[in-house]
Amino acid sequence: MRELNILEVDQVSGGYGNGFFADLNEMFNSAVIGAAAAGAFGAIIGGKHGGTGGGWGFGALGQLVGMIGGGLIGMAAGGIGGAVVGWNTTWNLAQGAVVGFINGTFKP
Repeated sequence: MRELNILEVDQVSGGYGNGFFADLNEMFNSAVIGAAAAGAFGAIIGGKHGGTGGGWGFGALGQLVGMIGGGLIGMAAGGIGGAVVGWNTTWNLAQGAVVGFINGTFKP
C-alpha cells in the first residue's frame, strides 16, 4: 500500500489530520496569522476610507476611528476565517496580500 499525497488526502472524507493536538495547534496558528494579516489590512483600508466624508468636520479623527475599527474588525474576521479554512489557505492568502502590498497592486 502506498502513502497518499496531500491532494489525495484532501479528497478522503475524514482523512485529514495528524491527531487532536496537532490539529488544534494548526487551527490556533491559522487564526493568529489570519488575524494579524486581516487586522493590518483592515487598518489600512479603514484608515484610507475613514476620513472620506462623514460628519466629524475634519478627516483626521474619522481616519483614526476608521483605522482602529477596521483593524479590530479585520482581526476578528481574519481570526475566525483563518481557523475555519486552515493553515494552507490562510498562509497563501496572507502571503498574497503582503506581496500585493509590496509591489503596489493592493488598492484599498
